[in-house]
Amino acid sequence: MIPENLAVERGVSAGDAWVTVEPANIHEALSALKDGGFRLLVFLTCVDHLADSSKEWPARYEVVYQLRDMETREQLRVRTFIDGDPPHIESAYDLFPPANWDERETYDMFGIVFDNHPDLTRILMPDDWVGHPLRRDYPVGGEVVEFSEEHERWQTAPEKA
Repeated sequence: MIPENLAVERGVSAGDAWVTVEPANIHEALSALKDGGFRLLVFLTCVDHLADSSKEWPARYEVVYQLRDMETREQLRVRTFIDGDPPHIESAYDLFPPANWDERETYDMFGIVFDNHPDLTRILMPDDWVGHPLRRDYPVGGEVVEFSEEHERWQTAPEKA
């Protein structure tokens, strides 16, 4: 389904087939897979490998596309690895219109910039939010819960543990 020159690596993990593609070739690879029958983008997400020393990763961010062929029920996970500040990758919106929402969520939570996206804006966090909460270097804890009357109680340890 995908031309051999586009695949860097192939494999099966826990029964799930996957293929790794260079970031510069991701749009071409997704287009070839769509032409080959994988017409449904099930989801698109990202993994931040910043603190993962379990193996040597090609780059910090792994962008993952889960595709399905609705006729054969076959599924394929396409992944690519990117770096940068901010990291950039080509949008899949023109191939899979529902990618609009997944790309906006991935931008909002991880800071991945999807080039040629029609409206790459925050979707979950307020527009003035600073940072990307699912990055492994994002500071956690101690945030005031602005919309709660009980925020002081939520930030203190329980009286009896």
